Amino acid sequence: MSILDLMRERRSIRSYRPDPLSEDQIKTIVEAGCLAPSAYNAQPWSFVVLTNRDAINRLSASARNYLKSKTEAEDAIEYFGSQERLDRIKARLQGEEDSVFYGAPCVILILMPKGDDYAACDCGLASENMAIYAWEQGIASCFIGYARLCKREDLIAAGMRDDQDVVCAMTLGYSDDMKGKGLDRNFNKIQAWQK
Repeated sequence: MSILDLMRERRSIRSYRPDPLSEDQIKTIVEAGCLAPSAYNAQPWSFVVLTNRDAINRLSASARNYLKSKTEAEDAIEYFGSQERLDRIKARLQGEEDSVFYGAPCVILILMPKGDDYAACDCGLASENMAIYAWEQGIASCFIGYARLCKREDLIAAGMRDDQDVVCAMTLGYSDDMKGKGLDRNFNKIQAWQK
């Protein structure tokens, strides 16, 4: 399969089986991230791998608590962008299940140094490498921006250093939901072309 075909097929998966990934699988996915380009070859990314269910649940609860407080705020619609999105978030927060990391057996925090203007873009490139490689190996993934909502002390307790910020998290695991139609894409996104 070509890389472009792999990109066309890859989807963000939010449903995982409890089966663990091996340490070698996780290390190779992280290696794929480290192969990404970066500004000035700075390679600013660092990773915290969580396979301990209690640790994953603590971070999930941290993000859920923040989201819950935001759904009850006066500016909730403005914060979430629409009533529809606010209602979806509220519905997700009703259950006891892990609505942040979706029960994934592995969560990787993608970290960057504080104050590095290019690092977030570089870490995004690393994350996409990881997702594409994982998919090619039959491993599901999803980028989780809500990791940024966790309390700083909870992120530090999970392994982040004080001189770092979290860019996002990535869930990894096996899923029964990797087949089927992906989302429709709009490829007409070239805004201007000066020839």
